[in-house]
Amino acid sequence: MNKPTPMRIVEQAGTVLYRTVDGRVEFLTVRSKTFPEQRIFPKGHIEAGETPEQTAARELLEEGGMVGEVGGYCGLREFVYNNKRYRVRYYAAKYLSKGNEGEPNREPRWAGVEETRAILPYNDLKEVLDKCVELINAAP
Repeated sequence: MNKPTPMRIVEQAGTVLYRTVDGRVEFLTVRSKTFPEQRIFPKGHIEAGETPEQTAARELLEEGGMVGEVGGYCGLREFVYNNKRYRVRYYAAKYLSKGNEGEPNREPRWAGVEETRAILPYNDLKEVLDKCVELINAAP
């Protein structure tokens, strides 16, 4: 009898970037590379020697073309895709500036909290957003 092969775990980190415009908090989403009809927060693989926070900042620049000040932890999302278990740690980040054009076809988009919540495709991403909103509201 063959033993099942353990599922490989892929560690990733992502960013919930926010800014305030005319007293209203907005969040950045990008188009998913795998499922382009979906909007998600920028995320990607943690490279050797990187902390999750460093990965979150790098992926934000690569995918969203934005620079942010990475702060508090907003939650974990785990899912299985192509026989791999993905574990994504998300961090809140305050918008600092536009950094570059970002990856093609990612179409970064800002929206208020309710619209962002409505367009996120997964409940656990909505929970990450809610935790980020709590962190923002608790900040001095």
